[in-house]
Amino acid sequence: MNRLPKHVTLKHLTAFVAVAQESSFTHAAKRLFQTQSSVTSLVRQLEDALATQLFARTSRRVLLTAAGEEFLPRVMRLLADFDGVIDDVQRYGALERGRVGVAAAPSAITQIIAPAAAAFSARYPAVRLYLSDDNSGRIQRKVAAREVDFGLTSRWADAPGLQFDALLEDRFGVLYREDDASLRPARDGTMRWSDLAGRKLVGVVDETGIMALLRARADLPIEAGAPFYEASSTTSQAALVQAGLGVALLPALAAQRVMEPGLAYALLARPTVIRTVCIIRHKEYPLSPAAQALIRAIHDYLRTAPLPAGCKRMPAKGLKA
Repeated sequence: MNRLPKHVTLKHLTAFVAVAQESSFTHAAKRLFQTQSSVTSLVRQLEDALATQLFARTSRRVLLTAAGEEFLPRVMRLLADFDGVIDDVQRYGALERGRVGVAAAPSAITQIIAPAAAAFSARYPAVRLYLSDDNSGRIQRKVAAREVDFGLTSRWADAPGLQFDALLEDRFGVLYREDDASLRPARDGTMRWSDLAGRKLVGVVDETGIMALLRARADLPIEAGAPFYEASSTTSQAALVQAGLGVALLPALAAQRVMEPGLAYALLARPTVIRTVCIIRHKEYPLSPAAQALIRAIHDYLRTAPLPAGCKRMPAKGLKA
């Protein structure tokens, strides 16, 4: 496939179109705010580069040759496409178009991303959003594979290609039936891990940040990482607790999402166990302007958000204004 010679530029093509439409070098020069000699030189350079005469020059008019007539509509389409591409990219940078994909834990979507996205969409209505709720392991893989712009969850495993920016500290507690007379918080509203000794635990399946953290804590007085029952989600986990099968170990943010009448929740102490909810991004690829703006919206929302007891917002780092 023959390519346009490297020394043919947009200036040459723009001059050609102007002369063709004006049928005059003089009028084309005025339209382009250039001298007539520079426009004439550009057209001659183009003809030399193509080894083809594009205009038939008379004393009164400048007419297109057959080759010029065939060339003109193609050049006009090319210039229109170029202008369109430039406009699209500028609109993309100005957040007048674009798309942001986010993978997050269900509790993060419900209590952080959704309310932040409402403010974001009001400010940037032309930017589309894609939200995917998943567990921590799959979220990390989606970010690594660039299936989404960023993730929002706790760390599941070390990943050298990913960057973890702390967003929240989320303290663990116990979800239990409100009518369980043998479980009562202390005066400060907390329970001890040892209070749960002998209790059947309701956990969630592998690849969640919750279970990864609990399994890593060998210092706990109960086998927190080895639940008797397992559920596929925190919603199902809460349903099993409500049915009286056992108690569930959940961070405060996750517990708030699944609270139903008949359930109670208390933070756990001695020791205090905290998960860090992070914004997860790829180290090697910069975030799009739209993704950066959504992350700013998330931080803005968290400054005044009514977080549950046990949740603490972390200071934002590395965000562009």
